[in-house]
Amino acid sequence: MSDATIGRRTYELHPNPPSRMPWEEYEQRVLAEWEALLNSEEGCDERRIHQFLVRHPSMVPGASGMTGPSGHCPFPMALLSESPLSGVGMKVPDFIWLASDSSNFKPVFIEIESPCKRWFTERQVPTHDLSQAVNQLAEWRAWLNRHENVAVFYESFEIPTNMRSHLYFRPQFVLIYGRRREFDDRPQLTRLRNQFEPPGQVVMTFDRLKPAWDCDNYLSATKRNGGYRAVAVPATMEIGPNVATWFAHIANIPEAIQHNEWISADRRRFLVERLPYWNSWAGLECRGVVSTGDSE
Repeated sequence: MSDATIGRRTYELHPNPPSRMPWEEYEQRVLAEWEALLNSEEGCDERRIHQFLVRHPSMVPGASGMTGPSGHCPFPMALLSESPLSGVGMKVPDFIWLASDSSNFKPVFIEIESPCKRWFTERQVPTHDLSQAVNQLAEWRAWLNRHENVAVFYESFEIPTNMRSHLYFRPQFVLIYGRRREFDDRPQLTRLRNQFEPPGQVVMTFDRLKPAWDCDNYLSATKRNGGYRAVAVPATMEIGPNVATWFAHIANIPEAIQHNEWISADRRRFLVERLPYWNSWAGLECRGVVSTGDSE
């Protein structure tokens, strides 16, 4: 760092940015639409469910891993939707969070099925659909147990060198399946769910999903051969020095902003116009000091 930038800011915040949607308003709107979707005919359509979750990434668990808050953002501050693994014949995960903590790199692989699928038959035997979904998690786990496949995963997803070198690789797996009412109707089934949760794996119903306030600035993106590409942004999105270096990894953010009708026209215009400034700042070799509360 040059002497000129030590101890000072190298960026300027806009003096009067249009306000983002308050978290409380966003949370209420998301939960209302989510409940309506789950209880509608479309609520059985896995594709419709997937699209909803893409638009609202804070609904999807695992941004910090499945063992509680870590204080670390997922790389690159985005939920990954339908981003293929490099194994021949591998099913594409519905979602991936590239989560980490101070000791572990713990990508979370998430499979969703229709909320209308049953867990158990009338004889309390796991349904064929459930067995297939659980087997899918097992296939990903087996693939990632091979060192050479982990190396391919790192390269495919452009995992930063410091995460590869200093963090222990601990993948986690999540299945989101069915509805809670199946267990409310037959509470004796609850204990049978434990068989589907070996270490590093979590199963849950769609009723458990809700927006997480500490994920209010995470985008949804895809990762393919051409790099990271945004597909949706939340109405609570902010930009600034604390996210600029992350968002610089992701293309198509302006287009994703323009497609979000929950963001006011003034706010959309402001975000699109200011993104080039922050992308340019993120490319500086010496960025000086950053205040954690600075955003716009």
